[in-house]
Amino acid sequence: MRVARLCLNIFLLALAFSLYACDPPSAHTAKLVQAPPPATYHSVDLLSTPTLKTNADPVRLLIPSVGINAPIEDVGVTPDNDLAVPVRNPWVDVGWYGSGPRPGERGSAVIDGHLDRPGGTPAIFWHLQDLRMGNEVMVIDASGKTLRFRVTRTAFYSPQEAPIQEIFGNETGTYLNLITCAGDWIPSQHQTSLRLVVYTEQIDSQ
Repeated sequence: MRVARLCLNIFLLALAFSLYACDPPSAHTAKLVQAPPPATYHSVDLLSTPTLKTNADPVRLLIPSVGINAPIEDVGVTPDNDLAVPVRNPWVDVGWYGSGPRPGERGSAVIDGHLDRPGGTPAIFWHLQDLRMGNEVMVIDASGKTLRFRVTRTAFYSPQEAPIQEIFGNETGTYLNLITCAGDWIPSQHQTSLRLVVYTEQIDSQ
């Protein structure tokens, strides 16, 4: 039963990887005015593999090497099965996929964010592509604990070729994966050509 539930959840995440963050600039404002209805926003919880929650919720993401200091919102999936992004302050906040593990818990925690704003000006993850192996990523949780991670690699994928199991379902360690849009805008597909994933692993906490 656990394997079946995990496979179903990973299938939904495969659909979700189109990323709400990668809508055309002209659509950003209309789609991000309010969060999806609560019943839909958390519907994926019913299909998730049960996760033992041992840490407090994450509240802030810090990446000193690229100047990121961002509040974290809890996000889920949209009615269209897109991975949702922040709605309170969409261009300066990031979104933690709340149906997965919290940062610092075993498994793959996932945080996403916008690359740019309407008109193409930078949003919070504009410089995410500048991260390099060994750079430090920190998450502060609601209890005040600082969780420290180290970048292990970065990768660009087309939406259809992204390794969803690796990004969302790797339970061999304690990971935090950061996602944003990349590549060229494809009008006919209503999305960018690539997704950037920054893989990190936990090194310690304080």
